[in-house]
Amino acid sequence: MMLFGKISQQLCGFKKLPWSCDCRNFWGWLNAVFNKVDHERIKDVGPDRAASEWLLRCGAMVRYHGQEKWQKDYNHLPTGPLDKYKIQAIDATDSCIMRIGFDHLETSSICC
Repeated sequence: MMLFGKISQQLCGFKKLPWSCDCRNFWGWLNAVFNKVDHERIKDVGPDRAASEWLLRCGAMVRYHGQEKWQKDYNHLPTGPLDKYKIQAIDATDSCIMRIGFDHLETSSICC
């Protein structure tokens, strides 16, 4: 991760990137990659787990039914039966979630 940070700092330091795009386009592309829906992953781990992974990867927080604590760290996602942890609330403040990722929520247990 440290290497990626150094590379991104160097890229953003250029007035004009070598391949003629600006830094905003680079971060937009990276955010789009994080938001891409993986339908196979949804089938493998279930809709709530897949949605949780997507949200946490993009910097949002998730709270599950019956729990007071917000889940903030992707690396500490709870384990156990796939249907045990149902999403109750999402805090997407300052996250990079994009509309293209909303299909993650289509089959999850989150209610509108």
